[in-house]
Amino acid sequence: MNSSKPLVAFFGATGGCSAAALACALNADYPCTALARTPSKLTELLLSKGVSQSAISTHLRVTQGDVRDVSAVKNALSPDGLTASIIVSGIGIYTLGKITICAEAVNSILSALVELKPVQKPLIAVISSTGISAGPRDVPIPLVPLYKIILHNGHKDKHNMEQLLVDSLAQGASGRTEPPIRGFVFLRPSLLTNGPAAGQPKLRVGTVPKPAVGYTVSREDVGKWIFNQLLANEDRDRWAGEK
Repeated sequence: MNSSKPLVAFFGATGGCSAAALACALNADYPCTALARTPSKLTELLLSKGVSQSAISTHLRVTQGDVRDVSAVKNALSPDGLTASIIVSGIGIYTLGKITICAEAVNSILSALVELKPVQKPLIAVISSTGISAGPRDVPIPLVPLYKIILHNGHKDKHNMEQLLVDSLAQGASGRTEPPIRGFVFLRPSLLTNGPAAGQPKLRVGTVPKPAVGYTVSREDVGKWIFNQLLANEDRDRWAGEK
């Protein structure tokens, strides 16, 4: 997997946003790794997105396993002794019961990086959600009851996931320990849809101080934004710390 392009590790790659970003990366010849419980499902999904079997075979290394298994996560992060310099996690689920998978996934990734001790610390981007910001309201008023009641458990998990990453950097800044990452990007999309991409020129992007309030956004648009801004963009670290 020798390449002048950065190695990118994907978690939750069978999910819409992460899968869309992975497809773009493979089509652009980026070396990628992914963790999947069922590798054949990931291959079928990528083929359906127009990625050739040749690109998959040449540029993608898939590790079979569960994201809660630190050993499997280490294998996905560091094939052949080279640790990914960019990590994309699209893991998430919404049910009415207790949800902890997002926080568990990030905890495994951080634990794996602590053990790997990479020379170049990676930048990690995670799919979070609107509705958990401490800043100005970032959801349309009609959707507030939905976010507060039905999506509460999922949002609590997203918040806990974000806090793990914030704390990881804060401990490093205090000198208590060396942070395993160089920065994070919290992607907080509106309600995600499986519709076609509207196109990057139509995609409105905001931050916590100035949110871009909207009802829905396509997973394809989010995935393509990740590729354009965090993978293909050499100035990707300007997004570090943004939410």
